[in-house]
Amino acid sequence: MLLSVNLSLPRDARFVSLMRDVASTLMSHLGTPAESAQDILVAVSEACANAVRHATGSHGYDVSVHVGEDGCVIDVIDRGPGLPAEPPRSEADLDAEAGRGLLLMRALVDELQFIREDDGHRLRLTKRWGPERLDLALADPSAR
Repeated sequence: MLLSVNLSLPRDARFVSLMRDVASTLMSHLGTPAESAQDILVAVSEACANAVRHATGSHGYDVSVHVGEDGCVIDVIDRGPGLPAEPPRSEADLDAEAGRGLLLMRALVDELQFIREDDGHRLRLTKRWGPERLDLALADPSAR
């Protein structure tokens, strides 16, 4: 593991873009392959937006980002009622304004897990870099 970051965010839509900015900065500074970085940014934004929308009864949620040379794992943890054990994979109306986030996240990451915990729910996004790996030599020079 090269880097781990943990944030506690208020359940407020204004902070979804903050988390996206944090993830963007991390991916840029670590030399993440461009396509993977874009996939992560969209997926983490969707996951946080879901926590803001659906974690009723909770004032906040937590996000942890763990980055390694081969990929990253992002957990979005909330204390709301959660989703079904395994939410539907294809029932969303693709023309609808809402309901496409889970399908989008599934398409962008290598693994999407819904984990029930005693005090909440964890949405785990796993993205592997594949044959491309982090290129720390190409990482954002301003990070040095």
